[in-house]
Amino acid sequence: MSEKLWRMGQKEVDYIKEAIDSGLIGIMNQRLEGEFAEKFGVKYAIGVNSGTSALHCCLAAMGIGPGDEVIVPPLTFASTAFSALYLGAVPVFADIYQDTFNIDPDKIQEKITPRTKAIIPVALYGLPADMDPIMEIATSNNLFVLEDSAECFLGKYKGRVSGTIGDMGIFSFERSKHMTTGNGGMIITNNEELAERARKFSVMGYSTLKAGAYESKPSKDVIQDPNFDRHLFVAPNYRLPEVCAAMALAQLEKLEGFVKKRIEIAKLYSEAVQGCDWLRPQKVPEGVVNSYWTYAMKLEGEDKGISWHRFRKTYLEEEGDPFFAAWKLTYMEPALAGTEFKENTIKYEKGLCPVAEEIQPKLIQLKTNYGSVEYAKKQASALEKTIEKIDKIRILQSNMRK
Repeated sequence: MSEKLWRMGQKEVDYIKEAIDSGLIGIMNQRLEGEFAEKFGVKYAIGVNSGTSALHCCLAAMGIGPGDEVIVPPLTFASTAFSALYLGAVPVFADIYQDTFNIDPDKIQEKITPRTKAIIPVALYGLPADMDPIMEIATSNNLFVLEDSAECFLGKYKGRVSGTIGDMGIFSFERSKHMTTGNGGMIITNNEELAERARKFSVMGYSTLKAGAYESKPSKDVIQDPNFDRHLFVAPNYRLPEVCAAMALAQLEKLEGFVKKRIEIAKLYSEAVQGCDWLRPQKVPEGVVNSYWTYAMKLEGEDKGISWHRFRKTYLEEEGDPFFAAWKLTYMEPALAGTEFKENTIKYEKGLCPVAEEIQPKLIQLKTNYGSVEYAKKQASALEKTIEKIDKIRILQSNMRK
């Protein structure tokens, strides 16, 4: 296998072959959903073709529609907000914490109106959001909670697995995630009604589908009848291809090892930044387990003459791998910037979430998706050398000014 696909092995090949040999009739989809639900301790799991699709299905299952408001964080991948827009709802952006970079429950409370129907907390970079106060707010206001755990597999909040605390949770199998099928996603819930609605929505409103995969196989006598009613409502086709399900099943069986390795690599970076007064790693609160989709740091060196671009240039010079900045805040992307919703006087413009606006340009997202811990040690060393090099230059420049 390619080094870039280090997570793939013979088991993936064997399961894909098994799916093909069975005639691609859905056996692997059923096995994946059953084992995923068991691993995460929930009643229902529904495979779909992406994390974005999973969000869309969940909000549809919750009955979100035109004019409804869904509270989301501004600092995350755009799918979180886009999923509400797909249904004609309005994403309402609530600001974030300075240290964890996750949505701030106090800011959620400020954004609630009679139109609010749901909250989507995101486990950003692998760190679960502050779920207890979010759930309290939701309960007192009769709101749904959809956990976006696309970046967080087996992360924990006070002993509970991310994605299992709210009404529904979603995961992504995109290439960079802890487990992958190239693309794909999963919905989980303990609510049978929500599960059935989400499954139906994921397959064109198909009438025979039920909450559980094993309940959803109709007899041919039913579906071959000329009077058979197939589609209860208009909906997309988001089915997870069985070849992807086969790959995901193999990945799921190795998931604990994948997560453990990312945590180990994150520890190397944490050791490298110790003592640096201008890099602030994402804070992990007590009782929370970060599964480290990426290792995020805030650069606080602008007043010291250390720009984001200068840091990246130096890191690359020290043989560090290229890394990403944080996404632009969703409401500042060209697709949404300047959008107005007259019915609730919301306008997407600068100043909407000042904490997120201050933090986003300063974020550094170091890669944790390495198959070799030894190679990761070289990346941690590059980080350490970068800090040392920049500090030496700063001291030299300071002495020259004296």
